[in-house]
Amino acid sequence: MLDIDRIVKDYGTYIYNFALKLSGNTKDAEDLAQETFIKAWKNIETLKNPKSIKKWLRTICLNEFRMKINKDNRMKIDYTENIDDLIEDGKHLMDVSPTLIDETFVNEEVSKIRDGCFLAMVRKLSINQRIAFSLVYMFGLPISEVAKLLQVTPKAVKGLLYRARMNLDSFFQGHCSILEADNPCKCSAWVNFVNQRADLQNKLKKTLDILDYRYKDYSFDEATSAKVLYYYQNMPEYEPSDEWFESIIVSIRDLYKISN
Repeated sequence: MLDIDRIVKDYGTYIYNFALKLSGNTKDAEDLAQETFIKAWKNIETLKNPKSIKKWLRTICLNEFRMKINKDNRMKIDYTENIDDLIEDGKHLMDVSPTLIDETFVNEEVSKIRDGCFLAMVRKLSINQRIAFSLVYMFGLPISEVAKLLQVTPKAVKGLLYRARMNLDSFFQGHCSILEADNPCKCSAWVNFVNQRADLQNKLKKTLDILDYRYKDYSFDEATSAKVLYYYQNMPEYEPSDEWFESIIVSIRDLYKISN
């Protein structure tokens, strides 16, 4: 018999990181993961095969994320895109091998700033671009599975990936000093600012509404794309606190009157 304590402890970190890559924000990820487990326990009897629980939880999390986006009037992001255009864009998706980058001299504070920046920029993609990019490149799901989740063709998913990569590449190529030393934005310069005044992600929210590489007439650059993919594909897994795990278990036990 499935037990809520065991489910949360076994899959809490996995679902939290899944939520973090979708939302790009630690607080949103905590809330999204908690709602996922609450919804999962409410519908636990519909789980036909306990061995598929990870995929089941993942689907619930994605659906909760999409519902939140639809309900949140503060997020002015257009997530509708022409399917025919996406299929055409999918023909241009390039397979590149991520470039190995020497991180020997990158301290922990700078790494956190960089990861926060990269997550924040994913939030600037259209919603379906964000979902496709996060699930394929950051979470490693196959294109075919993402196509089923989004209810589009694999070619349309490739189009979303193409647009997402072009958008991210075009932004970072002209800003990030990690990719090019002469670029103006340097992680180390953000450390004091973040520690003393505000969170980097909140700052980045104000820099632009949404990424669209077409406004810059950007063309594909394999070197840039390889470096950007490296960072997204090697983003570390984050471990939620013990208190977070316990709070979810307590909340579900109280909500559904579960005895110890």
